[in-house]
Amino acid sequence: MPSSSKTRKRRSPSRSSSRSAHRSEDGSAAPRAKASGSGRATLRTVAAPKQKRSEKTLQRILDAAERLIVERGLRAVSIADVVRAAKSSVGGFYARFRDKEELLLALHERNQRELREEVLTILDPATWEAASLEEIVAACVETLVRRASERRRLMAAFVHSVATQPERWEEAITFRQRLIEGVSALLLSRREEMAHPDPEAAVRFAIQTALAIVDHRALFTDVDPSFDTDEGELRVEIERVVLRYLGVS
Repeated sequence: MPSSSKTRKRRSPSRSSSRSAHRSEDGSAAPRAKASGSGRATLRTVAAPKQKRSEKTLQRILDAAERLIVERGLRAVSIADVVRAAKSSVGGFYARFRDKEELLLALHERNQRELREEVLTILDPATWEAASLEEIVAACVETLVRRASERRRLMAAFVHSVATQPERWEEAITFRQRLIEGVSALLLSRREEMAHPDPEAAVRFAIQTALAIVDHRALFTDVDPSFDTDEGELRVEIERVVLRYLGVS
């Protein structure tokens, strides 16, 4: 009898843990991973994995989550979907993230890092030494539309997530302001090609208009399909708007 009693005591926590993990898959808050666990995400970042295998698992989870959100949208993707697509486990997920929201914050960080690298290349003046204003506008618009089209649902998910995190929202706004300043400086280096009487104002409004069009498409296409403009057509029309506003014939 004592032996049987001990067995029941050992099994009880296991059953409780299993039920808790199941509830987490269905969307309720999961138990936080212990601080000592490697690879666990925080609201700021994901701790660097100590082993290559753990790093590969983390990247598989992030890649799978990004792919599924791009295909379906945030609401249609569950933790179970991500784990299955990543060929990982629920335990592996919760060792790194508290919930889907924290996963999304990690994806946002990774996406911002990739975007910064691409923007630095585009804004390098040496890239455009022999280019005209029209060529620079075409390249900037192509990059903007391409990234927005590839990640439209991901952009919408990021807005949803970052808007609830004041510090992250401030960072996103700061990044956009720096992006606008960088593109403005690049375009204004060709101010002699502009017919607009106030080049600084023209560039500022032209960039804000282009960003607003792309943002609107990302946020509202799933609600109103009429916003789902063909990528090629969208690129051509945004280029036309920007160039004509700047006064480029």
